[in-house]
This record gives sequence, C-alpha cells and structure tokens, in this order.
Amino acid sequence: MSARPHRVVVIAGTATDIGKTWVSVELASRLVADSWAVEARKPAQSGGPDDPSDAALLAVVTGESDLVVCPAHRRYPVPMAPPMAAEATGLPAPTIEELASEVAGSWGVRAADVGLVELAGGVGSPAASDGDGAALAAAIAPDGVVLVADAGLGTINAVRLSVARLTDAGVVTEDVPVLVFLNRYDDDDDLHRRNRVWLADRDRFTVAVDVAAAVDWMIALVPMHCGYCGRPVTECDGACARPLDPDRFCVRCGRRLVVRVSPASHSATCKVHGSSR
Repeated sequence: MSARPHRVVVIAGTATDIGKTWVSVELASRLVADSWAVEARKPAQSGGPDDPSDAALLAVVTGESDLVVCPAHRRYPVPMAPPMAAEATGLPAPTIEELASEVAGSWGVRAADVGLVELAGGVGSPAASDGDGAALAAAIAPDGVVLVADAGLGTINAVRLSVARLTDAGVVTEDVPVLVFLNRYDDDDDLHRRNRVWLADRDRFTVAVDVAAAVDWMIALVPMHCGYCGRPVTECDGACARPLDPDRFCVRCGRRLVVRVSPASHSATCKVHGSSR
C-alpha cells in the first residue's frame, strides 16, 4: 500500500535539456541533508545508450531503487519524447492514466514529506499517447510546480507559454502555485537580470535563481505541526503552548518526540526527522 507524500511537487521545464534533472537532484539533495523525507519519480525517460539515467541520479540522492524512481518498462533507449520513443522501438506507448497510476501506486508505505515528479521534455512535449506534460501533471495533481527555464534570450516567451499551458490544464491554480526557476542564471549578465526582473515585477511570477531559494519555497508548502500538541498548526489555537517546556511533538510530522532530560540539558528526537528543530 502506497502513501502519497504530504506535498507532491512537479518539476517541469520550458524545453528539453533545460536542466530539470539537475534542479531535481539539487532540491532533493538539500532537503535530504536537512532531514526531510523525500521521494522522487520519473514517470518515463528516454535517451541514448550512453546518456546518464535521470532515475539513477535521483535514486542516489533519495536512497531509493532507480527502478522505483522509473520502472524498467518506462525506459526507452532513443532520445525522443516517451510515446514517440516507444513507437520507434516497437513498444506500446503509455497513456496519461497509466503513467499517473504508476506514480500514485509507487510511493512508499509511509508518506514522505515531499515527492518530486520530474516530467520529460517541456510542458507541451508529448508525455503519452494521449497527452502532453501538462496533461500528465494534471493527472498527478501536484501541490506545487517548479518550472525550470533558461535565463537567457527567449525565456520570457517560453515561461509565459508554459505557465499558460499549465493553467489551461488546471495544474496551476490559486491553490497550486508555480515557481519559475531560472537555471544557469548569472547575475553579472545584464540580460539575465532583466529577464528575472521582468518575470517577477511585470508578469508577477515567483522567481528563484538559486537552489536555496527554491528549497525555501518548497518547504513553505509542507504542512507544519504544533510542537506542544502535534496537531497541524492550522488546527491549533495555541492554548496548548508551554513556553518553558521543550517540544513534545515533531513540528514537521506531528509524531511524538523521544525526549531525554538531564540536570544539565535535554534533547528531543523524531524517529523520522532526527533532532527537533
């Protein structure tokens, strides 16, 4: 039995080879280093025989099997969009429902804090025989989207078109935000700076140009818990607070902490997230 992560974030791109896997690996790496429980999925992947496997790179960071990140039957040995690669190699092309169902059924038995789902190609690239990346994202129903874009010439048009497609597909809404991540950003490049400012100030997109800011954005999506009663902070009125007492529950997952008290100090540890923060 699989448990959907508390927050699922789709990693999409404005184009192919825009750096989605690099961003996904960096995000997962930093979250894991900070003791967040992270799972990663790549619904389908394709590439040449000498190309590095996206699933393998993600699996190294999350500690999962790369066959869990992307199942063997969704790997195609030619660098084309997954349904085209499937047809080119004589395999049945996947459908949106099949890919989304496989992702949903592959999560671990204990809900992770964050589940990253990296799409193939750009938002409008074919993801299955009956839909593109935006359609697959809609079927996955994420809690947020990181849209990876280039920082250089043409990126404003690419970002606008990609966000419009995600919005039309019902992925990006008032309740499901999108973060535009400008990959390979160089603050010394005048065009890069102007693109960032235009997207943020004129188009009103939330824009990140470094991984740390993107991690902060993702953490803000994760529901937090009261350290005194363990309930979600949205359900706690604060009446349980005892300012002089240490937390008894993990603020990340609400599990009861293992508390050790001595005359000189105390410690509180969550079995999932480590030392209380």
